[in-house]
Amino acid sequence: MNVFVPLGYYKNEIINDYGLNTAPIFMPNTVGGYFPGPRTFPGNKKILYNSSTMVKALSRGYVVVSAGLRGRTLTNEKGEFIGKAPAFIIDMKAAIRYIKFNKDNFPGDVNKIITNGTSAGGAISALIGASGNNVFFEKELDEIGAADSSDNIFAVSAYCPIHNLENADAAYEWQFNGINDWHTQKIDIKMAKPSLVL
Repeated sequence: MNVFVPLGYYKNEIINDYGLNTAPIFMPNTVGGYFPGPRTFPGNKKILYNSSTMVKALSRGYVVVSAGLRGRTLTNEKGEFIGKAPAFIIDMKAAIRYIKFNKDNFPGDVNKIITNGTSAGGAISALIGASGNNVFFEKELDEIGAADSSDNIFAVSAYCPIHNLENADAAYEWQFNGINDWHTQKIDIKMAKPSLVL
């Protein structure tokens, strides 16, 4: 987990009416396609890593927390898949519980955690918001040693959340129905040099 705090807070500055202990905590995830979502940092140029979102949040006075999440392709040393659902939800809930368990030493307001994601990451964000403190996840949270704390959050920011996986393929089939062949073509365009006419 990476934690980023606006430097001004350590100089007793107020940013957007927030201070070190009152700032919302923004938790974007980097999950796309339900692949593993590693923790990230502001300025990361990789696609889907929310670095510009993190920079904007920091500039507005938010504390930003980036937690690494398992995904569907992750395997252990035996080749067993260890990132299948609900692993990514468990990981995000464990990060939230860690923050809340350490509320006396953690920057920001632990009662104002906002999750964020796009596509599968948006679905994870929405699921975290909808399943706060749900006993359904307790067994898995206990198995990984998650802190004994709350995992409910204040708000969700979910862009294009893809959660209806049962029908996702049908949507693509409808959109591209009958288009079974495609071709790519490379065209080199050479511009003629302008000539001067007198």
